[in-house]
Amino acid sequence: MTDPNALPQIAVRSVAYSQWAYWCSLVVAALSVAYIPPGAVRIAVLLSPILTGLLCLAVAYWLYQACDEYIRYKLLKCVAATAVIIAFGSLVYFFLELLGFPRLSALWINLLGWSVFNLQVLYVIYRSR
Repeated sequence: MTDPNALPQIAVRSVAYSQWAYWCSLVVAALSVAYIPPGAVRIAVLLSPILTGLLCLAVAYWLYQACDEYIRYKLLKCVAATAVIIAFGSLVYFFLELLGFPRLSALWINLLGWSVFNLQVLYVIYRSR
């Protein structure tokens, strides 16, 4: 028999693995600029984080559909909190760039966004047991 208070392991694993796949595809895409000659293969590798981002989105949607209304509400709060954090962080760093800080790639903002969102989803899964 399974413990009814146990974490839904499939949900935790799917969120963790999709985030890991996203990070790995970002590293490979970033390194491909230096090591893969220009051409169709390099473009395909550079676009691969889009597919893993869609994987993260699909996992979040799957969790959303599989949960009750209270957990859905919490997941929507995660989306809103992530949007506020990313918007505030982007705005603050915009002004820091005007003060002389180095320009920041949108890649880092995207990485921060997915990471913050997935950490919040894992927290919601943990608290829902």
